[in-house]
Amino acid sequence: MNAPGPKNSFAASAGTPYAADAAAEVFRAGGNAADAAVAAAAAVSVTEPLMSSIGGGGFALVRKSDGAAELVDYYDVMPGKGLPKSAFGAGGSPQSVTLKYGAGVESIVGGAAVAVPGSLRGWETLLARHGKLGLREALAPAVRLAREGFRLCRTSGLWFGVAEEVLRLTDETRRHFYTGDRVYREGEEVRFPELADTLEAVGEGGADLLYEGEMARAISAYILEMQGILTETDLAEYRPVIREPMSVRYGAGEMYTNGPPSAGGPTLAQMLRVVSAYDLAAMPDDEYVTVMAGAMRLALGDRQTQYLDGALNDRVAARLTGEEYAKSQRRRIFEGFGSPQTSHLSCVDADGLAVSITASMGYGSGLVVPGTGIPLNNSLGEPELNPKGFHALDPGERLVSSMSPTVVSSAEGGLVALGSPGASRIPTAILQTLVNVLDFGMGVEEAVLAPRFHAEGDLFAYEDGARVADVGRFGRVLPYEEANMYFGGVNAVRLTTEGMFEAAADPRRSGGVSFA
Repeated sequence: MNAPGPKNSFAASAGTPYAADAAAEVFRAGGNAADAAVAAAAAVSVTEPLMSSIGGGGFALVRKSDGAAELVDYYDVMPGKGLPKSAFGAGGSPQSVTLKYGAGVESIVGGAAVAVPGSLRGWETLLARHGKLGLREALAPAVRLAREGFRLCRTSGLWFGVAEEVLRLTDETRRHFYTGDRVYREGEEVRFPELADTLEAVGEGGADLLYEGEMARAISAYILEMQGILTETDLAEYRPVIREPMSVRYGAGEMYTNGPPSAGGPTLAQMLRVVSAYDLAAMPDDEYVTVMAGAMRLALGDRQTQYLDGALNDRVAARLTGEEYAKSQRRRIFEGFGSPQTSHLSCVDADGLAVSITASMGYGSGLVVPGTGIPLNNSLGEPELNPKGFHALDPGERLVSSMSPTVVSSAEGGLVALGSPGASRIPTAILQTLVNVLDFGMGVEEAVLAPRFHAEGDLFAYEDGARVADVGRFGRVLPYEEANMYFGGVNAVRLTTEGMFEAAADPRRSGGVSFA
């Protein structure tokens, strides 16, 4: 997975090999890391259609060549502008399903779960601010994949099976994701010709085609017909937000990640603040697990109970990531030690421009807009994203997310861009990968491949080979005999201080890497 030699000037890691190849193709056509990242994001939306979609949203963390950083927040927002209060709550009976994943995942689907999607506006904004090319060039590989077809990757094949009930919600959805009387399986060829037409039209006419005019009217009318609350006004008024990312020092490195109102980045920062006081590389296994798992448990506990109001999350994050709170957590570790689906991609070029994108459509609403091929999110139906409750936000308010696209730079480690899918395992997967690189001196491939564990509440889950000692002190122990997608899917790239490129796609999922 590493670069074969010093002549490369670009590296990408993405959720599917098709997406990584799309990134390299657009870079070779004259683009930079930002153009390549949009190409990969669009290709992921085609080849991992249950993980990401132009009917969903995400975040792009950009670290510029001069060292400055910014976050393009194009995540989903609460719809319902112009509707009466009686329209909210799906009449008190939203459609709920139990997905066949782990012990079962409760999810609300259908029109009532659809939030305002931000992907196309976000990609267009990222290109305008940091790219060299336009939407037409960046979307071209995704258009080709959707029209000519591709072989379904392992992770998508698994999730087609998990979401089988959701994918037969309507005849339109069945038409896209079923072949005969079953969902498509790994290795089978899939085509989305209507989505290809939509992407091609947007490439020529811009994101306004989806947010205004005939397509916006068709999307809103369909969702309202399906008992949702997405209005034409919601679409027309949607705009990405440019934010200053959260900045955290860790050893000699400077980390940028997704800050408030999202909660994932602050949760990661909180973990790093706690473990930064220890010499992790010198610790025996028992102490290492105590510190790392303790930081995970405490931070994830705060994630569930403290980040309830997006408008106040900046103050919450400042308190929870401060040194005084970290000191109290360190005491608690030794005093009392006992999934919305996403996709991530990372790109970096020789100029030092790094782009880290995490995107999601929840578990999917089960709806595909007729005539467009666009699968829509169910972000309103995911409890983790809506801690106040179902339809409890005000129209236009952004949902709380765990997505944590991250970039770290240091004189010793160079420039690393990474992130992961995996709900509550997002920050713990990134934490362990960063510790492997920054504390243990691993290359990104070794760091990503290393066995992981996850501690949350009374649960301690771990992969065979992970650094664990006495697990009897944990309430529930969940061992995995091999690497498992439960522990996330870190996709990382690195530009070393010697100018070499590294890239790794997590084998826990079916990602890929590319170089140019």
